[in-house]
Amino acid sequence: MFLLSFRDRDPMAAKISAMGWRVSSARRREGLENRFLSSNALIAVVDLREAVADGLQAIATIAALGDSHGIAILAFGDQVSDADIAAQCYEAGATHFLDLSYPQADVRQAINFAYRYVENFRGGSKATQDLNQLLSQVDQQWSFSKTRFSDNWVSDQLRDNMSEVNFDLYPITGIYRHLSEPERARVRGALGRIRTGLSQAAVAHMMNGDKIIHHLHDSGDFLHGRLEHVARGGKTHDWTDRDLLSGLRNGSAARSWIGAHLANDKMVGLTIIGLRNFGTINAAYGRAIGDEVMRRIGQRLIAETISQSPDEYLVARMDGQNFVVANLLSEPAEDIASRYAQSTEQLLIRNFSAIEIEGRKIGLVARAGVAVGTDSADETLLIRRANLALAEALSSDAQPIKISDSSEHNMLLEQQLESDLAHALERDEITIALQPQIKVDGGQLVGAEALARWNHPRLGFLGAATLFAVAERAGLMKLLSAHIHREALAIAAKWPDSLSFLRLSVNITAGDLADSNFAVDMMQIIARSTFPAERTTLEITESELIGNLSSAAKRLAMLREQGLQIAIDDFGTGYSSLSYLKNLPLDYLKIDSGLTGDISGSTKDQVVVKSIISLAKSLDLSVIAEGVETQAQLETLAEQGCEYYQGYLRSGPISPDEFELFALRSN
Repeated sequence: MFLLSFRDRDPMAAKISAMGWRVSSARRREGLENRFLSSNALIAVVDLREAVADGLQAIATIAALGDSHGIAILAFGDQVSDADIAAQCYEAGATHFLDLSYPQADVRQAINFAYRYVENFRGGSKATQDLNQLLSQVDQQWSFSKTRFSDNWVSDQLRDNMSEVNFDLYPITGIYRHLSEPERARVRGALGRIRTGLSQAAVAHMMNGDKIIHHLHDSGDFLHGRLEHVARGGKTHDWTDRDLLSGLRNGSAARSWIGAHLANDKMVGLTIIGLRNFGTINAAYGRAIGDEVMRRIGQRLIAETISQSPDEYLVARMDGQNFVVANLLSEPAEDIASRYAQSTEQLLIRNFSAIEIEGRKIGLVARAGVAVGTDSADETLLIRRANLALAEALSSDAQPIKISDSSEHNMLLEQQLESDLAHALERDEITIALQPQIKVDGGQLVGAEALARWNHPRLGFLGAATLFAVAERAGLMKLLSAHIHREALAIAAKWPDSLSFLRLSVNITAGDLADSNFAVDMMQIIARSTFPAERTTLEITESELIGNLSSAAKRLAMLREQGLQIAIDDFGTGYSSLSYLKNLPLDYLKIDSGLTGDISGSTKDQVVVKSIISLAKSLDLSVIAEGVETQAQLETLAEQGCEYYQGYLRSGPISPDEFELFALRSN
C-alpha cells in the first residue's frame, strides 16, 4: 500500500501497518509519480485533511497513472470542514472515500473494500494474493531482535543488491556505515521517532547512486527495515499485463514494449532464454514443481531488475518456459552483439542456477538466443531472429548462447515462404524426387529414397532442408509429412511389373512418431496407394530427438508387423544413436554422407565407418551409405562390408519419370 499524508504520515502509516499491510509512505507531493510507481502498490491512500488542494491534485496524478492498472485510491477526508469533499475526490479519480470525522469511521473496513475492488479488477482473490506474495518475496528487507543481538535476518535480495555491505560482519549497522553524515543524522531522527512511541517511520538516503526510501517498523520485539528504490525519470515497473505465475510482464506486453522502441528508432538488445530440461523437470517432479520453478525464476529476475527504469529495460515471460530480457543499447559498434551476449551469460549464471524446492535441488539447463535490432522496423522480425538463435542454442551441447546471424531480409523472406507453403500444398507445388539405392556388391538397383522438393513459382526448386524448416516454423509439419508420404507411395504404385523388386524408402520425423495415431494413419496411406507394405521402408532422421522412445518403439513395431522395414537415417550424427539401437526395432542403418565424404583418404573416417558397419552386423542390421561420389569411396565401403549405397557416383535425386527410365535400363 502507498500512503500520502501531509500532516500525519508516521502515525497513520503505523496504524495501517499494524493491520498487516506493507506500507510505503510519503508526506510531500513532489516526485509523487516516482514514489507511487516505485512502491508497486495496489492501493493508494491519500489523506486530504488540512491539505485539500494538494490532496486532490495527488489523487488526480495517481489516477492518471492507474487508468488501466487496476489500483484503488482511498481518500481520507473531513466532511465537517468541506461538505463537497467526497464529490471532489471522486471527480479527481478516487475510487473510495472515508470521512475520518465520523465517529464510526472504520479504516480497516475501508481498506478492505478498496482491496476487494482490486481483486475484482485483477481476476479474483487468488490472482491478487499470488501477486502480493510475489511482491513480498522480492523485497529487500532486514530485521533484528532488540533483545537478542544474534537473532537477525537479511533477505537474499538485499544481500545481492548491496554486495558491498558485509552483512555477516555488520548485520545491523552494515547499511548505516555506508551512509553520509547528513544521511546518518536522518536515520537517527527516524529511530528517535520510533523510540518515542511510533511503530512506523521512513527515511530517505542514497545507495549506489539510487535514491532509497528506507521504511522502518517496530513490531515490539523486532525492528524491521524495507528498502524502496525510487524510480528515475518518472517511470518504473507497473503491474499491468502480468504473467500471473511468474509475476513478470507477459508476451503481449513484451511485444508492445519492443515495438514501441523500434518505432522510435531505438536500438534494442533482445535475449530469449529457454530451459532445455524443463520437460524433464515436469516429468520427474510434477507440474506443481515445474510451476514453482517458473515462479522462482520470475522472483529472481524481478529482484535483479526492480531498480531498473522500465523505459530502458524489460523482463518478461514470453510463453511456456521462455523468458525475455530486452533493453535499449547505445553507442553502436561492430561487436555490440558479442558484448551484449557476454552480459547475457552473466544473467544466466545469476538467475538460472539450481533451485532448491522442498529439499530437492533442481538443476536448470538454460540456453539463450540473442538478437540486436539496429534497423528493425518490426518487433516480430527481431523476436523471430532471437527465437531462431535460441532454437540453435537449445540443440547445441557446447554453445549455451547463440547470436543471431540472420538478416532482416532473410526474416522477411522466411515469413513470405511460410505464407506461401500453405498454398503450395493446395497447388501441388511439393514434388517428389527419387534417388536410386544400389547394391555395393554387383551394382544392382534395389530401391529408391523419396525426397521432397518445393517447386516455388518465383524462387524455383527449394530443397528439403528449406522446405522442412519453413514447415516447422509455420506449424505445417504434420500436413507436409502426410502429403509427401501419399505422393511418394502413389508414384511407386505406378511402377511397372518389371520393377516389382524395388523398395521405396520414405522419411518420417520425430513429430510423426509422437502422434499416437501415426501407425494407423501410415497403414491407411499405404493401403490407399496400393503399394505393398513389405516393399516400404520408413527412415527416421537420427538427428531429430525422439521424445518418448518407448512409445515410438511400439508404433514402429506395429508397422513392422505389417511388413514394413525401419531404418535410421544420418546415423552417427544425432543425439542418441546407441539408445536408438537399443530401444527401436530396426532393419537398416544409413551412414551419413558427412562420414563417407572423406572415407577414401581419412583414416579416422575409415575407423568410424568400419565401427558402424561392424556394430550393424553384430545386431543383424543392413547398412546403406549415403553421399558416395567416387569410385575410391565405393571400393573402401566394399572392403569394410557395406551392403548398399546411394550418391552421385550413380545418380543424384531425379524426377519420377527419369527414375523409371533409369530403373528399366538398370534392370
